[in-house]
Amino acid sequence: MDYRHHELLETSNAGRQLFETVQRSEQNIELVNSREKRAESQQVEDKYLDVLEHAKNVAKTNDLMVARLGYLEVATHYGCAYKSDGYRVMEEMAERVPGVTYKESRTLSVDDAMGVGGHHIEITFAHPDVAGWMRAHEANAGGNGGR
Repeated sequence: MDYRHHELLETSNAGRQLFETVQRSEQNIELVNSREKRAESQQVEDKYLDVLEHAKNVAKTNDLMVARLGYLEVATHYGCAYKSDGYRVMEEMAERVPGVTYKESRTLSVDDAMGVGGHHIEITFAHPDVAGWMRAHEANAGGNGGR
């Protein structure tokens, strides 16, 4: 009986140690994931800045305070692997960046005929928060060793 009791104790100790090890490794994974997510979101915001800088040049060229970018331009300046990802980026930017709106295009384009077009983003540089957002994220980018 003593031998079995001793064996049970050893088994429960081993079980507890295993449980604690698993818990610690899960906590470590969460820490790593949150760091990676932060770095990933910084990269995404840097890419948004690239799109916004391009939009700023477009606005200047047209002497307007508004720039309209199609999915192809967004995909190119964001650095999408697939051009159609430009739509996802346009929608995300509209949700996350002040002064950016995702709109349906009025003109029928080749993209529409192929069933993949008909949307663009408008960046309104007169929006009170867009310049502040850009400055804040440029500062962050600079603080991380630049882009």
